[in-house]
Amino acid sequence: MDNLFERDAEVILTWRVQARHTGGSTTQERINLKVGDRLDFGIPNATGEFQPNAAPSIGTFEVSDQHLFFSNFTTGTTFVIENLEGGTELVKARPRQLGMVIPFEMSRILIPSSASIGELTVFTSPPRLLGPEMAATPTESAMSKLDTTTKYFAVLVALCEPRLRGSSMAAVPSVQEVVERLRGIEQFRDANRSSVNYHIDYLADQKLPVSQWAKYLNEGRMHSKREALVAFSLRFDLVREEHLSLLPDVKLLRAQRCLEARQATKVATGAIS
Repeated sequence: MDNLFERDAEVILTWRVQARHTGGSTTQERINLKVGDRLDFGIPNATGEFQPNAAPSIGTFEVSDQHLFFSNFTTGTTFVIENLEGGTELVKARPRQLGMVIPFEMSRILIPSSASIGELTVFTSPPRLLGPEMAATPTESAMSKLDTTTKYFAVLVALCEPRLRGSSMAAVPSVQEVVERLRGIEQFRDANRSSVNYHIDYLADQKLPVSQWAKYLNEGRMHSKREALVAFSLRFDLVREEHLSLLPDVKLLRAQRCLEARQATKVATGAIS
């Protein structure tokens, strides 16, 4: 992301605009903000699109030397700010809330209107980090108990993949979908629902404290082990976007499935003739 930033830019806002004529294409607009800048914005009902410097405005961005502040000027509309790196992480800017700090380095802001939901992508400069020699090292953490080279971790990544790829509302894959997604890995060539379920049970019972964690949510009720594993792993950054490289390339996997289907068709045709 570093190469997105010009030398004096602290924040980048991008959004899409639909051409007004019939069949018009969509273009992406961009604004750079520096420390001390303020940007008011609106969402016209006619278009449902983000409009900078609108009057009257429904919200504003303000850039300080350490934070990006966001205000919601509406009387009854909640704005949602999603973390583009965190799967299901989000915060809400309530009506009339002023000076809220946007806590994410890359975020998507969703603003509902009568026409549609306006969408805005926000990039802020990287956060300041403590030097590794000064950082505290816990004796044991959830991540230290996970081995990223194992089959169970590949199963966990496959479960988290849809939400890691940008949609916090994406459904958690079924066990059969995980089987199909991992089929391109040699270790999973003979995988089936039972073997994947074994890894899911092992993660939930031995590796991650999802049952203990669930006690603090919804009075201890979990929709499923898969849901609990995904929610826990993404919330605590145990599975991150970089781990998606452990999964087979989607295009190659589709090509392999097409080839297998053609071969199966040839065999079936030969048997009939």
